[in-house]
Order: sequence, then structure tokens, then C-alpha cells
Amino acid sequence: MSASLFRATAVAAATTIILVACDQQARTTQPPPSNAYAKTSTNPAPARGTCLTDDEIQAVRNEIAWQQFYNAAIQCRGNTPAFAADYGAFRNKFRGDNEVNSAPLQRAITKHRMNVNAFKTEVANRDGASAGGNPQYCAIAQQGYRWALSQQVNTLSQVPPILDFSGDMGLRTCAAPATPARPPARK
Repeated sequence: MSASLFRATAVAAATTIILVACDQQARTTQPPPSNAYAKTSTNPAPARGTCLTDDEIQAVRNEIAWQQFYNAAIQCRGNTPAFAADYGAFRNKFRGDNEVNSAPLQRAITKHRMNVNAFKTEVANRDGASAGGNPQYCAIAQQGYRWALSQQVNTLSQVPPILDFSGDMGLRTCAAPATPARPPARK
């Protein structure tokens, strides 16, 4: 083997080792997936219509999350092509949950004198407005995808919306009835 061929092989091997080490370091420096990306809007609107049961408000939040992850795939795909693949994986992982979600979502939307298409349009418009004013939107959405696609998450209800604005839409859960206080025990 000639010296120049030996040198070229050694440089290639060293480069490969360095690249593998850097790639491994990049993978290990990322924090574990979490749902810390999720925020709740702090601008609640007056309640509209009838209050919702726990499963109905969860169905609303599931739909908000579904729409937001779809919007993120569209809005962020230019910067990060992985968003399309992430959304495909998200859709496949939670397709069954989304189908189960339709009945309580329909009940919740009907209680608020809306139809599902109008609700979905309002969610898309609100999410588009919040995304347009947030330069961190795609990074936050990527954290959301990491959480949703992690092995820790098994159902769509474990995936909070990027920004839960259900309160802004006047949607609220029914308050639990107050439990009467027990009189003090007699001595």
C-alpha cells in the first residue's frame, strides 16, 4: 500500500469517527421529550352555551391539538422538511383516537351552537394568527411532535395542544357540585 493511499484511508477513517462522535453527542444533548411545550391562553372569553363534560372538553382539546399539529406541518415544512413525516407519523399513531373523538366533539360543538366545520375553521384561524406572531412556533411544534411521537405517549389525550385556547372560545367544563360540609362529630 502506498503512503498516499494509506494517508487518505487514515484521514477518511478519522473523519468518520469524528462525525459519528459528533452525531452521538448531538443526539444525547437533546432533552428528553416532554409536554412542557404546551401553553394555555390566558384570555378566557365569557362562557358560551352549556358547560361541557370532561370527555367533551378533552375532545375539544384533542381536536385543537390535531389541527395545530397539521398547521405546523404546513407552516414549518419550508424550514424543516421533517414536519411532513412527523405529521404522517402523528396521524397514523392517533388515527383511532381521532375517530373515537368525533362523537364527544360533535356533542360539545352542538352545545355551543356551532357546526364542526366552523369550529375547525376557527381553530385553524386562531392557530394561524398565533403562529404568525411567534418566531418560536416551529421550534415549539417540533417539541410537541417529539412528545407526541415518544414511546411515553399512547393516546391523543396525552398530547396537549401547542396553545390551548378553548377558554378563549368560551368553552368550559361543568363545575363539580360543591360537597356539603359535614357537621362536626358529637362528643
